[in-house]
Amino acid sequence: MKVIFKSLLVLFSCLFWLNIFSQKINGEIFITLSNRSEIWLKPKIDTLDNKKEYEFKIRVAPEYKISQFLFEKGLAIQNDSVLVIIPNSTKYGEVDTATLRVIVTSIGGSRIMLFQKRFIIKVPEKMFPLISNPKNNLIKVNDKVLMERNKPYPKDLFMNNATMSMYDNELTMKPLKVTNVTISLMEREGKQYISSGDTLSDEAVRELKKIRNPIPVYIKVDGTNGKSKKSVWNRVIVYAE
Repeated sequence: MKVIFKSLLVLFSCLFWLNIFSQKINGEIFITLSNRSEIWLKPKIDTLDNKKEYEFKIRVAPEYKISQFLFEKGLAIQNDSVLVIIPNSTKYGEVDTATLRVIVTSIGGSRIMLFQKRFIIKVPEKMFPLISNPKNNLIKVNDKVLMERNKPYPKDLFMNNATMSMYDNELTMKPLKVTNVTISLMEREGKQYISSGDTLSDEAVRELKKIRNPIPVYIKVDGTNGKSKKSVWNRVIVYAE
């Protein structure tokens, strides 16, 4: 009975400390891991690069064993005497900190020790994936709405001194100087309304105002980039809301 009672006492004690550990309460109950005879961790580095894998040799004195790890911002995995740490912080472009906490128990189970080591994490700026096949010669209305072939657009979008802008591609988004905008309505075959500059002509706006039912409209934008010239035709559907 005494043996069973002692085992249960040790078990409840371990569960109590594991519960404290898992909730990451007051770090002051943990002992700094440096320069201890019960446990050591090598190499002795304090700064980690975010999302990079690090291998540490970790050992405890013969009378102890490691019960549990917790690395608060990332992953910590033990394989025999090797501890793998992979920091994962979301503080992009900043320097962050993360603490490794370790529960060590005596072989007999009568003693529990809590250790911690704080690391500095260098987190680079967030990287965005490159566009593998960027679209070229982008056209925007009022520098906000991207114009795409055969897509529907309300006629009100082209009212009130609407302007057209042109960009070389969606990767660099380098603007080109718009020199002319040409509007051609399908119902006015052969009739074109040309502006000088990036603003739709008054004649083009008057014709677009007359639209009641959805109709195809051809829009040509001429632009220059230095000495080079570009012309882009778009066929869109314009409708009345």
